[in-house]
Amino acid sequence: MLQNLFSDKVASMLPDEPWLIHEDSYDPNQNLAHESLFALSNGYMGIRGSHEEGTKPSLPYVYINGIFDKSETFMKELATLPNWLGIRLYVNKCLLGIGGAKLLEYQRVLDMKDAALFKHLKLRDEQGRETLIEGMRFVSRAHTHRMGIRLWITPLNYSGLMELEQITDGSIVNFCDAPRFKVKHTLIVCNEALDTQGVYLEAATRDSGLHVGVGSKIVIRQGDEVLDRERVHHAFGEQGIEFTDFQVEQGKCTEVTKYVSMYDVNSCSGEELKSVTAHEVSGFIKDGFGHEYQTHKDVYENMWGHADIVIDGDPDLDKAVRFNVYHLMSAANERNSYVNVGAKLLSGEEYGGHAFWDTELFMMPFFAFVFPKTAKNLEEYRYHLLGAAEKNAATNGFKGAQYPWESADDGSEQSPAWTIEPDGTCYRCYVSVYEHHVTAAVAYGVYEYARITGDKDFLYGPGAEILIQTARFWASRCEWNQEDERYEITKVTGPDEWHEPVNNNTYTNYLVRWNMQYVIDLAAYLERDHKQDYETLIAKTGLTANELGQWSRIVDKLYLPRKAGSPVFEQFEGYFDLMPLTIETYDQNDWPVKPRELDRIDVSQTQIIKQADVVMLMHLLTDKFSQEELSANYRFYERRTLHGSSLSPSIYAIMGLKVGDGSKAYRYLRRAATLDLLNLQGNTREGIHGANAGGVWQTVIFGFAGVAIGEDGTLAIAPKMPETWNSLHFQIMDRDSQLDVLIQHDNSVQIRLLDGPSVTVLVNGQSQVVK
Repeated sequence: MLQNLFSDKVASMLPDEPWLIHEDSYDPNQNLAHESLFALSNGYMGIRGSHEEGTKPSLPYVYINGIFDKSETFMKELATLPNWLGIRLYVNKCLLGIGGAKLLEYQRVLDMKDAALFKHLKLRDEQGRETLIEGMRFVSRAHTHRMGIRLWITPLNYSGLMELEQITDGSIVNFCDAPRFKVKHTLIVCNEALDTQGVYLEAATRDSGLHVGVGSKIVIRQGDEVLDRERVHHAFGEQGIEFTDFQVEQGKCTEVTKYVSMYDVNSCSGEELKSVTAHEVSGFIKDGFGHEYQTHKDVYENMWGHADIVIDGDPDLDKAVRFNVYHLMSAANERNSYVNVGAKLLSGEEYGGHAFWDTELFMMPFFAFVFPKTAKNLEEYRYHLLGAAEKNAATNGFKGAQYPWESADDGSEQSPAWTIEPDGTCYRCYVSVYEHHVTAAVAYGVYEYARITGDKDFLYGPGAEILIQTARFWASRCEWNQEDERYEITKVTGPDEWHEPVNNNTYTNYLVRWNMQYVIDLAAYLERDHKQDYETLIAKTGLTANELGQWSRIVDKLYLPRKAGSPVFEQFEGYFDLMPLTIETYDQNDWPVKPRELDRIDVSQTQIIKQADVVMLMHLLTDKFSQEELSANYRFYERRTLHGSSLSPSIYAIMGLKVGDGSKAYRYLRRAATLDLLNLQGNTREGIHGANAGGVWQTVIFGFAGVAIGEDGTLAIAPKMPETWNSLHFQIMDRDSQLDVLIQHDNSVQIRLLDGPSVTVLVNGQSQVVK
């Protein structure tokens, strides 16, 4: 179909079908979701898949990771920055684009292999003139301050004068389609030509005055000739527009290329912002669009050489898994440890670009196994903000470090105290007050990162500081119940946010106990075998033997609710006394249907839960539980989980495989992998679900491939292949060694060493040296 629709020139640039995500017809009702699906990012910046000519509805957002602002909102959020996409073409005042002429043919294709977006439009205006417009855009991974657009324009049945506007729009506001929540986070402080030609806009965030510069130039070619037509720059308020025109001839192609660069004051000094941006645009033009695109493709070829997963025998799932991996790896920054990965990556405005527990528990394992340098940056981000977490704990009356539920640039709590509904009503938001398990997630992230990568320098230094300060927080958070002679954590919310607050949430209490015991064991190990690291740590943290003794007593006496004689853990104290509703039906997308009883009774009065809670605990600390406990808790809570969060299906898929429920695990994987592609939760318009993307990767690698790291650091692979898969092929890092793993339908495993020293791997229970 691609060969029939796209011209030979464009079709030859596209990879094979498993790498392509299609939009085969234009539906304005689906436009916002496709803007998320077709978002491009390079870790430094991201832009949604909006149309160059501008359409409605649209959320045409551009973000730089780390550029936050608050202004009139109740929390900091990624500020939407000047949109540099704009290119509008006219013939006799008729717009050649969506909304300006009749669409005869339409297709857009996301090329995941090379991280580029292609389009094909065939248009007919009211005068019967037909025009073919094909184009592509990319956000360079090789030079992260470069972005480019190229259009090929062919008049099919006419010749004449074509007019062009290249536009950078600084008027875009956050929540631009939500009247109640609209906010403008930037002021345009400069709107002028880039030099003798082009457009330059400079914006400044309203709170902190962080400046961002965007420069662009247009180059027009017909054959080998560059059309050096007169350019006119106009500053229309917060829009910078450059106008030009050129003659077109029937059947002949004109090539229009927009070269763009974007910098912020974290990348260069404010005084140099315009000159650096202009120099980058000039360098881009000199290097050439094709050359930059090739270097960009080379970077992605290398990235996919580490990250690609090939599922033979299940083409739809193969593509869906690749889609999730593509967005996850595109959004993270391998160069900057002062930024994190937001819940919606760099593809949408929901959650303000904040980092949650999503990073450590859902996304970080992917990076630790595939891109360990990026994983280290994510861990160092938490270390940079350790002081802010300590301040947060002190503000709330605790010791140590309490990490915020929602973190932005400075580590202060960004979860709002009040939430405003679309109808204007307000309700108190207690997430940051009660949902403290994010602090345990940060501690677990340190442990998991070090366990996967073997980075002892981080673990014994910055990581140990985080671990001690989080344990110190938990020691001050635990309460002694004299009557029952036990420690408790009351008024807390676990992963299941539909029951808040509760007393003694099993997930939270167990992770607290794990956090403190891990620090106790680590301190003893360092004192015995790494004396210098231990002394440095004691000097930095003031850890004492008395503290360690107190933590040991809390570990021994911390209450874990459980019915006597049953292997099922009670999610929280009193949970078993709630109305015992269960999930009985599923919709056409295999998604659980809400029980009818919830139409008349609040969910908090029932055993129906939002997402994996006790089951999440058993995913993280599988080795701490018996097979009977794993199976009993999975089966009990699986029937009670409505999956109101995208974080949930992947965890049930992994745990389903651990307890022998492979068929249901496969169904959960399909739900998770297609969550955004099929817009299963109806909110893809707000951005890609980053934690779900990480969960999809974990389901394939930890679940069906059976990859695990033993406590001694040995990599183990014990697959549980679905019936429909012929083979599963992927790459992972085992410390400094890159391994190529091929698993056949019969669960046999072939491993090749691609780079690094030889390693020992436990394959289906048998030790194997890979040389």
